[in-house]
Amino acid sequence: TGLVVGTPGFLPPEQASGNTAGPAGDVFSLGCLLAYAATGRPPFGGGAVDAVLYRTVHDAPDLDGIDDAHLRALLERCLAKDPGERPAAADLDTLIAEDAPAEDAVDWLPEDVVRIIADRSAALLALPDIDATVAEEPGTPEPGPGRRRFLLFAAGGAVALGAGALAAVRLTRDEHDGGGDGAPGGRRWIIGVHADLTGPLRAAGRAQERGVRLAVDRFNSLEEQPFRLAVKVLDDQGDPVRSARVAEEFARDPEVVAVIGPTGDEAAGAALAAYDEAVLPVLTVSALLMAFPRRANGSFFQAAPTYAHLSFPIVHHLLLRPDVERLGIVIDRTGGQTAYQGGWATNLMVPQLTTGTTHPRVVPAGTTAFGPVVTDLLSHRSDALFYAGDAAGAARFARALADRSFTGPRMVQHTVVGQEFLKQAGAAADGWEFVAPFTDASVPAAATFAAAHRKRFGAAPAAWSAEAYDVAGLVARELAALTDAAATKPTASATKATASATKATTSARNATASATPSGDGRPTRSALTAAIAGARYEGISRTYAFDKESQQLIGQDAYLYRVEKGRHRYLGPAPKPKS
Repeated sequence: TGLVVGTPGFLPPEQASGNTAGPAGDVFSLGCLLAYAATGRPPFGGGAVDAVLYRTVHDAPDLDGIDDAHLRALLERCLAKDPGERPAAADLDTLIAEDAPAEDAVDWLPEDVVRIIADRSAALLALPDIDATVAEEPGTPEPGPGRRRFLLFAAGGAVALGAGALAAVRLTRDEHDGGGDGAPGGRRWIIGVHADLTGPLRAAGRAQERGVRLAVDRFNSLEEQPFRLAVKVLDDQGDPVRSARVAEEFARDPEVVAVIGPTGDEAAGAALAAYDEAVLPVLTVSALLMAFPRRANGSFFQAAPTYAHLSFPIVHHLLLRPDVERLGIVIDRTGGQTAYQGGWATNLMVPQLTTGTTHPRVVPAGTTAFGPVVTDLLSHRSDALFYAGDAAGAARFARALADRSFTGPRMVQHTVVGQEFLKQAGAAADGWEFVAPFTDASVPAAATFAAAHRKRFGAAPAAWSAEAYDVAGLVARELAALTDAAATKPTASATKATASATKATTSARNATASATPSGDGRPTRSALTAAIAGARYEGISRTYAFDKESQQLIGQDAYLYRVEKGRHRYLGPAPKPKS
């Protein structure tokens, strides 16, 4: 078919040319991997895919820096263009046997490598089982969420939940029950807030809860609404296992029409099975992994740019300037998938978006001495720097860089720039910048929202509050549109009037054929999911619309901040490409 399948830069030349690869092709790929391990660089470079494939077919591999003559000769044989010139797998076993440690050398691997292998092995063993199929009884109507069966998955497999197990987890406090929010009488439906309120992301979780409450307040304050909204808040404590239980609790509650959250990446991944089984729309503004597992019912929406999308403004800000040709990138494994995805995407996008180059460095988890890393980055003529990792590592890296009097452009992931980074880095934090998916309360578009926030909570809105306010407003608008359209469906004139009054989306008005099966006129969760998927909503932070396939946010709107005198200063919207 001419289709090239595999990872560019690790494909044998015969496969890169569109031909069939045999066992010798595996030897070539192994040679690429070994060369990468020995030099820290792919042997045929990076950049555009077609350029990498061309170099694989025509150019000699880049083995500079390999001083071991035996290893270099072995790699040259493995990377031969002619498959017949490569050693067989059995020959490789003999050729590399002499490099194996003695049987009693149990500590031959570095401690950092042993730790990584153990962590990755544990992660593989913890993968959940395949979801079991839930079959409905033939000829019976679809049961409500309170009677449906749900399968919960945590990091070790299936978790059986009884009422006692759920009660043992502190999910919420009485004052956050939301039972009376804006519900003086009549129809009352609930927007859930699935948040980390007491764990590592508690500041973001609390900010999102407040944003949702203000959106509900605003909706309920408008006259002649077809229903009233309430808020129900459950705390997953930043724990994936608890997150799955929270999702199950929301899914069982028939009055919950949608959920805002979860706060963190791992918590979101753990909750998806229960939400999808219930076809309960859930919108996150802060779980930013590039790809969560696809689910059959597609009720999960990422209402913020992913780590990959955030790499675009990072690259544009750092490299589209005359004094920067090479970006040094540090990927600290302490930061897990967040750091890996942010650093990897930034490294990938530099040659795609600019004429600049990169010098990436991956450092083991738990690294405390960043002096050698800084020396390496500067010796390779890095004009600007980007760090992806955790707050403690970012502070150490900032101090090491300050010791070398580096004053060039430097950025960190937004996930690390909290009080821990500011306190540990001290004066070395000043001058560091970051691109974030959340806006600042000082922007003109947030004036009314910020005033309402100060009035109710006695403080300015924190990061993520405006975004939660936006998506809760989106849910409320689509819910009202579905309800009004269903109530006025018999007459065309009424439908037209409803459309004019609610400014609802076309998808919401057209999703009402079987949208309100309950006696109180509440739209089904599946109808609301479909309406959200087709919606376009102008919020404080950005315009919200979702890709039809991935249901990720369309667009890369982000915001630029700088640390000055130990505080964050908002600089404005992050740069975008001109085209």
